[in-house]
Amino acid sequence: MRVWLTTGTEIEQGLARLNPRLCYYVVLDVADAAVADAVLRRQPVDRLLLAGAAAGPSLLPLVRNALGDDRILKYLRGDFPPATAVPDVPVRLAEALRGLALGAPGDTVAHGLFPSTVTKLARLALTLRHEYPAEQVLAAAEHAYVSGRPYHAHDAVACALVHPDVDTTELVERYTKPGYDWRGWRSRRKTARIVAWARRHGYVAEPLRCECRHDRFAPPVYSWEAGRTLGNWIMIRPLLTLVARDPEQRCAVFRCIRCSRLWAEEVISMRHGDLYYGYPIAAADALAWLASKAAVKP
Repeated sequence: MRVWLTTGTEIEQGLARLNPRLCYYVVLDVADAAVADAVLRRQPVDRLLLAGAAAGPSLLPLVRNALGDDRILKYLRGDFPPATAVPDVPVRLAEALRGLALGAPGDTVAHGLFPSTVTKLARLALTLRHEYPAEQVLAAAEHAYVSGRPYHAHDAVACALVHPDVDTTELVERYTKPGYDWRGWRSRRKTARIVAWARRHGYVAEPLRCECRHDRFAPPVYSWEAGRTLGNWIMIRPLLTLVARDPEQRCAVFRCIRCSRLWAEEVISMRHGDLYYGYPIAAADALAWLASKAAVKP
């Protein structure tokens, strides 16, 4: 919704009503640049940041001049996760961002429980400044998607990935592992976007992936899930050597010649023939795995 502010009083009142949530739904613009400029130069920094996040084409250049920092404005006007790396926050703007952050990563907020885009971006920028202890940020990220939380704390995960003192190796593996959690596809897709953004901008190291792509697959729980592995299984067979085979169970264990990861092969009998598929296993002993597989067979 676009709101036009014409007089100095309307501009004062319009800026005073802004909060991080309202910035997402309202576009403020002015009719008289001279009047608006005079009002803006009397505003505190946190109000200027909110005004910049909600500013229309006539108001935005005036806010830039009053604030004197275009990088933070561009950042706060963007999406979450941001399109670019997180900018360094000047000392004079840090206190204002603390006001916009409305707490620490993963915290709920008064207006609607889950934080707005501006609040998430403010938390992200403050995290890069070591504003939050590493232990607190990591704990928030580890509990970001616990059942019963008021909202899925994507902001906590993003903050953990950019915090200079947080080791996110296990966190990334947990949240990118196939079949990890109960969440719907929208939430899981958002997490994947955050991890991809962090890798793209150097906050998280790119995984050292083997050509067998063992990090992309998990043992199928249902028979229909086996179909997802077929294309990869056919493609990687030249990379695998046979370790052990159980003719009775019609399954075998192979080892990748590049990364030494073990893969299991099983077969589904169908009317027109047998369908062979494979998936990576965590076992270190192929014979023991085959024995355990036989033990659970009815």
